[in-house]
Amino acid sequence: MGTVPSSDERFRTLYEEHYADIRSYCLRRLPVDAANDAAAEIFIVAWRKLKKVPEGAAARLWLFGVARNVVAHQHRSRAQVKRLRSKLKESADRNVDIAPAESTVLRRSEDQVVLAALDRLKPPDQELIRLKMWEELSHAEIGEVLGISAHAVDMRLQRAGKKLARVLSATPGVRPQTIPEGGEL
Repeated sequence: MGTVPSSDERFRTLYEEHYADIRSYCLRRLPVDAANDAAAEIFIVAWRKLKKVPEGAAARLWLFGVARNVVAHQHRSRAQVKRLRSKLKESADRNVDIAPAESTVLRRSEDQVVLAALDRLKPPDQELIRLKMWEELSHAEIGEVLGISAHAVDMRLQRAGKKLARVLSATPGVRPQTIPEGGEL
């Protein structure tokens, strides 16, 4: 009969198994420094709420849910800083660069076109596409992270994909391929 792991052991396992995925999630949404801070904050929340963290694969999804909230808070904080700086009319060289972390990671022109198009979508549509394409979550997993059904995820992803295709179609020299009805984004 196995022994129940201590809180320290459980947290260490949780951290070792999921830190890379959670940090990557943050890096795709925030600049490096903010992403590192967010990843640390996510695991602080996990430590504080360790008894509420589900076991097994569900722990990863729970962490993505926490990550989503922490990243949203980071974006709000960064927007507030930007507004304050604007009000104070600080010089341009002191302004904070809030470009998504993807723009510093992905350099190819095609990637830049897609990222620019993605940035033109509403934040909920951006998040759906990022969870699907970058985090490689299933519709059920995305639903768990967002607190909606897998069917709702499917419908929202289809709409978001069509919106992204429309934005890309309006971009000179870009001809996006569409996914057949009922196909998965």
